[in-house]
Amino acid sequence: MNPGHVALRFIAALCLIGALVLWQGEALMQRLLPAIALTMDLIDRHHSVLSLGITQTGADTVIRLEAGIRQLILTGTHVTYADPRARAVITTPLATFWLAPTLFIALLAAWPAQRTAEWPLRALCALPALALLLALDVPFVLDALLWALHRDAHDPHGSSPILVWSAFLKSGGRFVLAGLLAVLIVRLTARVASRSA
Repeated sequence: MNPGHVALRFIAALCLIGALVLWQGEALMQRLLPAIALTMDLIDRHHSVLSLGITQTGADTVIRLEAGIRQLILTGTHVTYADPRARAVITTPLATFWLAPTLFIALLAAWPAQRTAEWPLRALCALPALALLLALDVPFVLDALLWALHRDAHDPHGSSPILVWSAFLKSGGRFVLAGLLAVLIVRLTARVASRSA
């Protein structure tokens, strides 16, 4: 394995995938929004997703979430009661959620295969891994932004597991997960291909 060739393949893959994301990233995410909203409703019984969409804010393309409160929320010593009139609106850049998938695919494409059979196996394993990567990121980060509103207003020094997870993802955890999944798939497909050879 030549490190120079791997680096060149990695850079080329990043450029190609980055171009694809710029071209189709918004349309792809638009198709995923119903699943993201459903996941958020499953992981958070306190908030309800009222609308989830993609919009422009200045020069940025953002995911816009409007949520309500469906169950009593205790933040520190403050109680927020469910109120059908209550609304929270948050936005976050769309591009952030494509960083980890871009890295993941680039790593899979750049890492040399010992056997030709590994390539289709990698492609087959990449789809569920991408779904997992996005499922561990987008709904949790969006939901954490809702919880951060409560924390900032009523318990500035407080924390919760979802806020910790979101902070981990935002501070490089996305890339760690992408790298770990890529290594796992490379090893798994190499082992499967060697056994079937």
